[in-house]
Amino acid sequence: MAKINILSEDVRNKIAAGEVIERPASVVKELVENSIDAGAKLITVIVEKGGKDLIQVIDNGDGMEPDDAMLSLESHATSKIRNVGDIIHINSLGFRGEALPSIASISNFTLLTRSRNLETAVRIDIIDGKLKDVQKTSSNPGTTIWVRGLFKGLPARRKFLRTDTVELRHILKYFHYQAILYPEISFKLIADGKERLNYIASEDRQQRMSEIFGSGFFSDDVIPVSGVSGEYSVSGYIFGLEERGDQLIDAQYTFINGRFINDKTVKHSIKSAYEPFVLKTRVWMKGSTPPYILFIDVPPTQIDVNVSPTKNEVRFRENQRVHSLIFETLSRALKRYEDEKFASAREKFLSPPGSERPSSLERDIFVHKADVPRYGEYKKEHANLFQDDLFRQPLEEAQADIPIVNPYLSEREDQLDAFPELPNDSVPYKLLFQSEEEYINPWQLHNTYIFVQVEDGLVIIDQHAAHERILYEKLIHRTSGAPATRQKLIIPLVIDIPPYIASEIKDLMDENWEIFEKIGFMLKKFSGDSIVIEEIPAELGDFQGGKVFIDILKQLETEMQVSSDFRDSLAKSISCKAAIKANTKLTRKEMLALINNLFACRVPYFCPHGRPLIVKMSLMDFEKKFKRVL
Repeated sequence: MAKINILSEDVRNKIAAGEVIERPASVVKELVENSIDAGAKLITVIVEKGGKDLIQVIDNGDGMEPDDAMLSLESHATSKIRNVGDIIHINSLGFRGEALPSIASISNFTLLTRSRNLETAVRIDIIDGKLKDVQKTSSNPGTTIWVRGLFKGLPARRKFLRTDTVELRHILKYFHYQAILYPEISFKLIADGKERLNYIASEDRQQRMSEIFGSGFFSDDVIPVSGVSGEYSVSGYIFGLEERGDQLIDAQYTFINGRFINDKTVKHSIKSAYEPFVLKTRVWMKGSTPPYILFIDVPPTQIDVNVSPTKNEVRFRENQRVHSLIFETLSRALKRYEDEKFASAREKFLSPPGSERPSSLERDIFVHKADVPRYGEYKKEHANLFQDDLFRQPLEEAQADIPIVNPYLSEREDQLDAFPELPNDSVPYKLLFQSEEEYINPWQLHNTYIFVQVEDGLVIIDQHAAHERILYEKLIHRTSGAPATRQKLIIPLVIDIPPYIASEIKDLMDENWEIFEKIGFMLKKFSGDSIVIEEIPAELGDFQGGKVFIDILKQLETEMQVSSDFRDSLAKSISCKAAIKANTKLTRKEMLALINNLFACRVPYFCPHGRPLIVKMSLMDFEKKFKRVL
């Protein structure tokens, strides 16, 4: 008996579907890209249960004639290419001819299409890859596709799908990519009967991006970039280095020839351009890259898009040229940005008292560019005295007095059950301070870290993380019934929640309105994605005209991706935004209050996200560093 078999068409299609269709968002991607290739100017997507039960895509594109509609369901049938030469001149989004037969093989599939040249439409029904019915009918020009019960015939695949919320989030993210790329197309998304997104066609990409990211997007430390090298070009927007902790930190979008692409060459060039500026002024950001949205155009003959079935990777024929163009364009823009910040800082330093003061970034740039002896020169001159590892503690001598986290509880247990009715005396934390006299002279390093002398050494406290911990515990207490301290706004604020947040967070807000009120907000629903804010928690201080509330929602969206506990996620989000920031000068009284409040916390040694906020160095550590003891 032969060991090698030729697989049936049904099995081949299901294998192909495994390569092309990973989740419901993959189906949406393939069908929407077909609609764009067909010249559609209005695309509507309807999903149920995160796309698991239903995906319906409606467009007003060119449509297909009956014969073409039948051929489109055959493997490797496409209108985009005809011969080998066409593969290196691809200008369309689709071209492989795998999507429709692959999707039809793993779902109950219906295709309704009408060419602009005909008066009647054709409807084709396929169930689990088998043709069931073909009939003529009436319809508007364009194409509508229904995909029902995705992976129901493959329970092993379906069980790997995530929750409805997570799957919908992937669809929303894809929608944002396409909405940015094609502002001239109207996109609408309806999920479980609710309209989630509705972007009206516009010839202005900036207007579309303002719709997606909020009206303040282009005034929020955004740097326009543009560069050309022959037939290659790059344009778009990158973010500066001002401190930010909102959800846009994930907005790292690269579009190449009208596709959203993940490419190592491009990412490396962007990171390389940022790195010198990060190391000069924001060394704590080392290894991370600020947000960016870049549009790159490459001659079709110089790029291979036929690298993966999902078409989200490419291969450049002139890798170095692409890298150099992006690197040089971004480097020039960041240099101009740095010069502008330096000029702004100098002007503010020369302004009379009471005028606007330089931001922390402006101060850092000013100090770096000022004519003072350089650290490298000092190190070279005193090389025999310099010790790179002065504050690096040898692993074998690491102190175990202060646990970074409670060694007896997991982080989740610790965070969710941090405040039981009875004192948690079973946790063997060692207190650092025995009396107030021991820390009578705290001082700040770079307006970020508080140094305190104690009986047997030195304690260093991260002021932002410490304040975050204090606020987090206070807010958690409020959700359990402790009274909230509020501040009433003189004039209630109407806040428009940007679509890219509202599409994911609005339902959560509606379900947890009471928790917002317990923490200290007084909110009212207005219309659409707008709300009215009448009162805010006293801890928020400068509310920045409501911008802080948007930042809290962005942070909340991020927190909910790793925790399903809304109470915990909201407390973390508010405490992160309300806590004093790095580069904030504190008075001695403020430092003492911070230290006292920190050690009144149930868990004073790490921030709500698990980062350590205290480092202790014993006197013995210093004596070893200075070779006073061996």
